Amino acid sequence: MIIGIPKEIKLGEGRVSLSPYNVEELVHLGHNVIIERDAGKNAGFDNNQYLKVGAKIYDTKRQIYTDSDILVKVKEPVLEELNYFNPGPILFSFLHLSAVKELTDVFIKGKATAIAFESVELADGHLPILIPMSEIAGRMALIKGANLQSFHNKGKGVLLGGATGVYRGHITVLGGGTAGINAALAGYGLGADVTILERNIERIRYLKEILPNGINVIMSNIRNIRKKVKKADILIGTVLIPNAKAPRIVSRDMVRSMSPGSVIIDVSIDQGGCIETSRPTNHEEPTYLEEGIIHYCVTNMPGAYPRTSTEALSESLFPYLLNLISDEDIAKVLKKYPSLRRGVNLFKGNITIKEIAESFDYPFKDIEELL
Repeated sequence: MIIGIPKEIKLGEGRVSLSPYNVEELVHLGHNVIIERDAGKNAGFDNNQYLKVGAKIYDTKRQIYTDSDILVKVKEPVLEELNYFNPGPILFSFLHLSAVKELTDVFIKGKATAIAFESVELADGHLPILIPMSEIAGRMALIKGANLQSFHNKGKGVLLGGATGVYRGHITVLGGGTAGINAALAGYGLGADVTILERNIERIRYLKEILPNGINVIMSNIRNIRKKVKKADILIGTVLIPNAKAPRIVSRDMVRSMSPGSVIIDVSIDQGGCIETSRPTNHEEPTYLEEGIIHYCVTNMPGAYPRTSTEALSESLFPYLLNLISDEDIAKVLKKYPSLRRGVNLFKGNITIKEIAESFDYPFKDIEELL
């Protein structure tokens, strides 16, 4: 099969979907890999590294889309790429369609088949391709938040670890998933006072077992959210409902209660954000001020560290890509591999994820029936 790797053109995105190491394995298995020129440059992989392992370099994006059987991207296609899906190749990428109606409409019109990294799910509920990006985003949230707290970045000048005889900075993390855990551990490592709010009682028990005693884990309810948001020097939103828009659990009034110069990092912004005052930003203009609070709501946070993110993403998606290309009949493949089947957002133009269909009041078709 022909696997295409386009250069990402989302603003500030430095990742590429597959490293030369994984491309070499694909070529060894007899597949053809075509990659857009300089697609890996920002991640530290030059064209020669791909050529040496047997890939072919294409000069134009349209060629990549036209010649590929399967297109492996990092982020959802942007405006300039939408015309290539009529119907286009099978798409394997991060999509977050519940927050992107325009792209969903294009896929429906073009009768496209799109499989989302964030929807590929194991039998135990784990999201194996999303997890490494959530780890990076969680750790990065703390780095960005700590930096934005500095006086020179218009923060209120709180050093998270405090100093002898001085209170530590307060970090509130919304959600006890992978991103939340990593943000909390990073904050704890800097000596901050860290609290995770989580709504699932069994998850709270688990977190209390695995996390250091110095990290507080409490029930996520309106009272606790209101109290901890008000106290936070850095508020990190990591709430995730798979395939659906993130719920807005922090109101504008709660944001208004925070001290001026506090920082909000909304990691959930890919799925619409979990804070009422959040709106998408990019790496070129990552922050804005709302209600006196610094907001950082970049929709592709791991793109800021493309080398690490590319290697982590490439390794995590690769086993599922091998499944995807194991047979030219996509229906046979999806019947055989349930984790991949759960990742299908659209199959030949039909929405196969109920949450996406409900977001836009569109028809839903069960993938099992379509196959």
